[in-house]
Amino acid sequence: MTRPTRPRKRVERPIDVRRSTEESLEQAVEGEEEEDTLDLADVDGASIAEAATGEPEEDRTPTEIADKLRETLAGAVIAEVTTVSRTPDAQRPEHGVDLAVEAARGLWLKNPVLTASGTFGQGVEYAELIDVTRLGAFVNKGTTPHARPGNRQYRIAETPAGILNSIGLENPGAEEVARKYGKTWAQLGVPVVVNVAGYSIADYVFVVNALDGTPGVVAFELNVSCPNVEGGMLFGSDPQLAAAVTRAVKAETDKPVIVKMTPNAPDQVVAVARAVEEAGADGITTINTILGMRIDIAKRRPILGTGSGGLSGPAIRPIAVHMTYRVAQAVSIPVIGAGGVTSANDALEFLMAGASAVQVGTATFADPTVPLAVIEGLAAYVRDAGLASIRDVIGVALPRRPLTE
Repeated sequence: MTRPTRPRKRVERPIDVRRSTEESLEQAVEGEEEEDTLDLADVDGASIAEAATGEPEEDRTPTEIADKLRETLAGAVIAEVTTVSRTPDAQRPEHGVDLAVEAARGLWLKNPVLTASGTFGQGVEYAELIDVTRLGAFVNKGTTPHARPGNRQYRIAETPAGILNSIGLENPGAEEVARKYGKTWAQLGVPVVVNVAGYSIADYVFVVNALDGTPGVVAFELNVSCPNVEGGMLFGSDPQLAAAVTRAVKAETDKPVIVKMTPNAPDQVVAVARAVEEAGADGITTINTILGMRIDIAKRRPILGTGSGGLSGPAIRPIAVHMTYRVAQAVSIPVIGAGGVTSANDALEFLMAGASAVQVGTATFADPTVPLAVIEGLAAYVRDAGLASIRDVIGVALPRRPLTE
C-alpha cells in the first residue's frame, strides 16, 4: 500500500543563524539524535527508519493519528495565512522609478529582485512578515514529483560568511503543492516561479505538468544540480543532459523555462549555458550552492547528517558574479544572478556583470526585509545616477567583444 503524502511541518520559519552550530551542539543532551528520531516518528507518523534516514517507506500503513494530524495541518496552511498591510504604490520608496526588467525571455517583472528557492518557503510564510507584493517575483521551494521528507539531521551548519545546508529537497510533492498553495499564490499578488527538481527527465516533466495551470505561476526554474539516476552525473554537469531536460520541459509548457546552473562543474558552465539556450531555455540562473563541508572537531565527524552540503551566502558571491559575467557573454537570453546578495550594491555587481535580475536567498534567514531593502537601494541608485531605468546598468561591466572558448 502506498503511503499518502505527508507534510513535514505546516510552516517553515526563517532560521536564526546568529547562534553558532558549535554552541548548539554543546548544549545538546547526550543521545539527542535518537530522541529526535523518536519524537519525529511520534509527531508525524513516520517510522523510525524514515525519521532516521529521511527516506519514505513505500509499504508502511499510516496510523490514524498521523492521518488526522495531516488533514488538520493541510487545512491550516491556508486558513491561518495572514499578510502584512500592503503599502500603497505611491508610498513605496521605489515608486516612480523604472525598475522593470525582462528576467527571462517573455517574462517582464516590475523590478529585478526575486527571492531564491529554498529560502522563501512557499511564499506564504514570509507574507506574514513583509509586503511580498513589492517583490519582482519569488521562487518557491524545490518541488519534486512525490513527497520527500528530506535528509537526516543536522541539516544546517554556519560558516564564517554563509551557511551550509543539506535539506534534501523536503517538500510535499508537486500535486500537493498545487493543491495547497495555488489559490493562495493567486491571492498574494506576486508572480511565482516554480523550482523544479528531479532525478530523471520524466521527473521534471511530471512536476511541470502538475503545476503548469496553477494560479500565480509565471515560469519554471529547473534545478539541474540533481544527479541523473541512470548515469549518476549531475544534469547540470553535462551539456547534453542539461539540454535534454530543457527540451523535454519546453515541450510541455508555454511558460518561460529558466535553468539554474550548478557551479560544481565550473569548466562546463559556459558549455551548459549554450546547450540549454539552444534547447529552448528562456533564461539562466547563476548559480546554485557550492559543495562544502564542516567537521565537528569534538565528535570527529562531519556536522551535517549527509556529510557535505551546499554553501550559500556572501562567501560565494565573487564566484557567482564571475560565473554570471562569463555566462552573460556566452548567451543571448537573460541571466538571473544569485549567490550572496545582501544589499543593493551586491545586486548592482550582478547587474553590471550582465544579469537582468537577482535572487536574494540566505540573507532572508537573518533579516526577511533584505529583499525590500535591495529594491529600495536600486531605486535610489537609479535616481541618484540620473538614469532613465535600472536597465541602463545591465551588462555595463562586460567587455565589448563576446566570450569565446
